[in-house]
Amino acid sequence: METLEALDRQLFLFLNSSHSIYLDDLMYLVTKIAIFTPLFIYWIYILYKKYQPKKMLVLLPFIALLITITDQSATQTKESVKRYRPTHNLEIGKQVHVVNDYRGGDYGFFSGHASNTFGIATLLFWMLSNKSMAFRSTFFLWAGLTSYSRIYLGVHYPSDIFMGMLVGIAAGTLIFYMLNYTFKKYFNYNSLAH
Repeated sequence: METLEALDRQLFLFLNSSHSIYLDDLMYLVTKIAIFTPLFIYWIYILYKKYQPKKMLVLLPFIALLITITDQSATQTKESVKRYRPTHNLEIGKQVHVVNDYRGGDYGFFSGHASNTFGIATLLFWMLSNKSMAFRSTFFLWAGLTSYSRIYLGVHYPSDIFMGMLVGIAAGTLIFYMLNYTFKKYFNYNSLAH
């Protein structure tokens, strides 16, 4: 475990040290997520086109459930594990590149940004299977960029991101199967995965 933690820190310091004035501003915006609002509206629109109003009323509570699962699991784990973020780590804190003095809360394992974004990306990937693979891959590019911004800003180790990604993918897949069952039962869908 000590070896893994040392590798995690080294990788973090390497990634966090690759910065520029231009990226500082961009990553600070990216991590706030609100910058992606037009993208979210577009995704809701294409979901609406595929599933129409009645089915969207069923879909939206499941999306809310997904975000609750991913966000709360990250919050509860942080409070349980109590692993200090890099910005609050007494051993490496002074080496961490921060932007606008943003340091996050005390604890960082695991990343709520990563679990939330990868959960949404996974659910969209399955729900919009009528779209091309190239288009659906952009969901994960968005999740990856948002997650990387957390390392860039110094508030998460790579392992925080990796665990958040796994939780998000698992939760997104679970919610998809729950939706698939619901749509089969109430809307006579064979499968949402086509």
